[in-house]
Amino acid sequence: MEPQKPFMKIVGKRRIAGDPVKDAEILQRTGNLLRGCGLIPRGIFRFKTFEEADLWMMQTMSRLHARRNSRIS
Repeated sequence: MEPQKPFMKIVGKRRIAGDPVKDAEILQRTGNLLRGCGLIPRGIFRFKTFEEADLWMMQTMSRLHARRNSRIS
């Protein structure tokens, strides 16, 4: 008597291309580079509205831009 093979059902035709571990490594490296240059401040920030969060983000980015462009060459 032949042993039964487990039944497996495949739904859809989605194919995952590439290596997910390598993709996660690239994403982590990018985050580390952004944090190292001061673009992303560390910590947890809480806002009451999305508008307040957007305003804070724009002010933070403009301060960084002003700091970087203030160097005299």
